[in-house]
Formats: sequence, structure tokens, C-alpha cells
Amino acid sequence: MVVFYLQNQNRIGQTVSDQFNGPRIGQTLSGQLAPPPRPFALSWSHYVFLLGVKNADERSFYEIEATNQNWTVRELKRQFNSGLYERLAPSRDKEGIRRLAQEGQIVAKASDLFKEPLVLEFLGLDERSRYSESDLESAIISQIERFLLEMGRGFLFESSQKRFTFDEDHFFVDLVFYNRLLRCYVRST
Repeated sequence: MVVFYLQNQNRIGQTVSDQFNGPRIGQTLSGQLAPPPRPFALSWSHYVFLLGVKNADERSFYEIEATNQNWTVRELKRQFNSGLYERLAPSRDKEGIRRLAQEGQIVAKASDLFKEPLVLEFLGLDERSRYSESDLESAIISQIERFLLEMGRGFLFESSQKRFTFDEDHFFVDLVFYNRLLRCYVRST
């Protein structure tokens, strides 16, 4: 509890008046302009896990993402263990990493939606250098919810083996996804 308090003391109010969101009498102008602290939106179990994350920026990132993505504690641990923060951070400058820690993952362009690389340990496939498309497709479909979380934000699964016709020839797309944020289809072949 002491560690939790020390990590979050700027977000924990001391009095009922601290919970009032309006301007406070006698408060300095700079204090009135400061953004209000983030509320505690996760369960205690989430925060117990987050206490073990040493890097404050990384801890903040995982708290924001767990809140925004509605992750369970199990999913939070999986994302942490797969190094989500480290996978997103290298592509950004120092200011970008600071923004990532304060605001979570911001989708500004299409490439921001996809995680790179994908970590697919939850598919339960044996470690091999190659997989057949059908083995990979079957494993993804059986774990579709987890796969969508791993892909990134806003993805929905539409179909498997979607048939389309071009110049009177029939083709099949292995997996078809729709992205709510981009409002477009994404295919895997």
C-alpha cells in the first residue's frame, strides 16, 4: 500500500475539496490550469501487478492501455510479458515515448494500428521454422479474440476463406478483417 501511495500520491486526494473539479478559492492560477489527475479505473489486482513495473513511463502506458482496451489482469500480464511497450517505443523519439507513456497508443496514421512484431505464443503452435497456411489459419481462428487484441486497435474478424471473383476467376482470401478506426478491410493471404 505504501508503494502504491508513493507511485500515485499526485492522484490521491487528501480531502473532499480535492475531489471538487471546479476552480478552488485561493488556488494559484497555475494550479487551476493543471490537468486533473487520472481517476483509478482498474481493479486492485491490476494495480498490484503494475506495482512491479519499475519504469514509471512503462507503468503509466500499461495502465492507460489496460483502461482504454478493457484488458483483464491476465491480458495485461500477457501484453507486458510480450513486451508491448518495448515493441512500440523503439519507433518513437524521446518525446514520442513520453507521449506514449502519458496518453497511451495514439492512432495518427494507418501504420500506428499494427503492432510490430506480432507475438503469437497464445496460438499454441509447436516451435518450427515453417507453418502451413492452413495450420496458422486454424490456430488464429481458434484464438480469434486474443489474435485481434495482438493485432492492434479496432480490428474485427469478418470471415475466413472469403471468395471473390475477378475476371471470371475465383479466389479465396484466408482471413478478412475490418478496422473500425480506418473504416477499411484488411486481408491476410
